[in-house]
Amino acid sequence: MDLNLDAFKSIVFLTGAGISAESGLNTFRNSNGLWEQHRMEDVATPEAFIKDPQLVWRFYSMRRLQAAAAEPNLAHKALVKFAETRKHNVSLITQNVDVLHHRADQLDHLPPICMHGSLNQSRCTHCGVVYFDDYAYFNLKGDYAPQSTILCNASEKASIDYLHHYKLDYKNFLPLSPCCKAEIRPHIVWFGEIPLQMSKIDKLLNEADLFVSIGTSGSVYPAAGFLQTAKSHGARTVCINIEEIPQSKWIDEFIQGPASVKVPEFFKSSQVY
Repeated sequence: MDLNLDAFKSIVFLTGAGISAESGLNTFRNSNGLWEQHRMEDVATPEAFIKDPQLVWRFYSMRRLQAAAAEPNLAHKALVKFAETRKHNVSLITQNVDVLHHRADQLDHLPPICMHGSLNQSRCTHCGVVYFDDYAYFNLKGDYAPQSTILCNASEKASIDYLHHYKLDYKNFLPLSPCCKAEIRPHIVWFGEIPLQMSKIDKLLNEADLFVSIGTSGSVYPAAGFLQTAKSHGARTVCINIEEIPQSKWIDEFIQGPASVKVPEFFKSSQVY
């Protein structure tokens, strides 16, 4: 089914782990992922950070290093290329924290709404100020060895909110925030926490006339409910994924296959480029 994308005034894309899998990034829940011996309760909850912040930061240092070694693939680039030529509103919501959408889009044609946070940011645990932060505080062996990665772009590093412009105090090998001298934590939505920018996302879903889900499992809420929400407000819905997802009754068109192949094909079949 070919769509004339120019006929839609408001298009919303949702991306999940599947779009980054072909860049070599395992999903967090993948049994082959980093530090699989640790339960999510050990490294991805507020309680885990209170109990052992160094363990949590070792884990997220590994994730930062892994993300920095990956490159945006053809699916990430196709979304940016589409946004460059788009006349009407186009928005991108991502469940991913890997910053690959940012790195594919250096000119901010399609700035993503990172509902689960992003690996290139940290925030003060006292006042909540968010800083750009592309340091991996531990190396691949888990030893303390602070190093910068390529997760922040030039404008982010030039920002007053770039953490490493400041002379930082440290506690247990981890930096303290320049604002409150309090511990900083990864700016990641952990299990049990509310995703970011939900009011903005709800507005986009309500107003979209085309909603396209890419590389999502349909198992993580609230994102798993976005197809139904968009469909109930009159949007046409498309799902591009390696396998079928539970929300099939809310999908007008299902395109099966890897994102790096099917996303560019989707735009070509729609005569976008």
